[in-house]
Amino acid sequence: MPVFYDCEASDLEGYPIEIGWAFTDAATGVVVSESHLIKPPGDWPVKESWDRAAERLHGIALAQLWRDGRPVWEVAQRMNAVLGGRELFSDAPQDETWLRLLFDAAGFEPTFTIRRTDARVLISQAAVDSGLDEAAYARARALAAEMAPRRHRAEADARNLAVLWHIVALGTLEP
Repeated sequence: MPVFYDCEASDLEGYPIEIGWAFTDAATGVVVSESHLIKPPGDWPVKESWDRAAERLHGIALAQLWRDGRPVWEVAQRMNAVLGGRELFSDAPQDETWLRLLFDAAGFEPTFTIRRTDARVLISQAAVDSGLDEAAYARARALAAEMAPRRHRAEADARNLAVLWHIVALGTLEP
């Protein structure tokens, strides 16, 4: 089962401030997800790269990171514990850069594989493999948007991808 992940950042060329992931639990068939705010390490010039427009979009304030963020090593350790041996997919190429920054700052390697295949391509292929035509795929996207709306927050956006994959690859989820 693929894992879908998403990052929010201080700026498009900045630093990760939130990471979220979602996947279908093979044992239960339920989509599980979580996210974590990232407390920037002292050597990340986040304040200098802070984009107010990005803040308005994701709704995460810099003060919130200092107050509620978890240290990079703790977030990276949690990811390895939950996602070890899994394959991760994102729908944005810069997410890989931000994920690597997180693990570099934590001082250890991920125990999962970061795939460069765009999550949307993976999901489209699952739709084709499932025999969905364009109209059925559009209905699946609408259902996923209803069940797990994208909100420019890491967990919500990753969950939307996981729900859509689940609908097209495994069949419809119960709301």
